[in-house]
Amino acid sequence: MKISDLLIVSYLRQDARMKLTDMSRAIRIPVSTLFDKIKTYEGSLIKKNTALVRFERFGYQAKAMIVFSARKKDRQKLFEILNKNSNVNSLCRVNNEWDYMAEVVFVGVKEVEDFLEDIEEQVKLKNKKIFYVIDEIKKEEFLANPKKAQMIWKAQK
Repeated sequence: MKISDLLIVSYLRQDARMKLTDMSRAIRIPVSTLFDKIKTYEGSLIKKNTALVRFERFGYQAKAMIVFSARKKDRQKLFEILNKNSNVNSLCRVNNEWDYMAEVVFVGVKEVEDFLEDIEEQVKLKNKKIFYVIDEIKKEEFLANPKKAQMIWKAQK
């Protein structure tokens, strides 16, 4: 990967709505080249273009990170339940005695507890641990600052 690629991704992570002309000036590459590069990133370097939402403004006051451990025969069923649920914002397969980590968003704590109860009616869990998010301090910041991206680039050389 070239430094220009890293900078482009960094500017996109900082502000995906930035004008290409402004980004082209900052990186010092032609707008046409920048446009072509961004198009090639879609699906390879860039998974998805999305907005970071303040769910509490929509009435969703309970956010939690939950780790699950299930018996081997129940892992697929647990995956299907978590993957299909619209309140699961993010889902990861993890290690160290756990199978999945889910970030969930609900109207309130009662709904989170109902969600967990529903899962436990369908799947025999070995263990679960829930962490209610009190305050999001930092989210989606890695490579979102072009100056820091340049420092990372230089440190890798």
